[in-house]
Amino acid sequence: MTTPANPTPRQRIAHARISYNYCSICGHVPNCHIDEPNYAPLKFWDADDGWRIGTLCRPCAEEELDRQPKPEDYAYSKYYELPTEIETDEDPLEAI
Repeated sequence: MTTPANPTPRQRIAHARISYNYCSICGHVPNCHIDEPNYAPLKFWDADDGWRIGTLCRPCAEEELDRQPKPEDYAYSKYYELPTEIETDEDPLEAI
């Protein structure tokens, strides 16, 4: 199954792997018996740190995956297309 050229956050979540690692944004660690799992590896923009690859819970993914760099972001001055932080147990080369 391939990912579309410009996937929506929901499409990116659907193509990501299930993970029980902590969410890179809110820190949520899913309980495998009652919580929805997190998803990884996902590439996202953080206004303070720049591009990151990490594990995200669904609420954080739906909120953050569409975010793009803005000139007023702290990390904008050191803007690079490549991620500056990798926080996942999954292969970062497979980041969606």
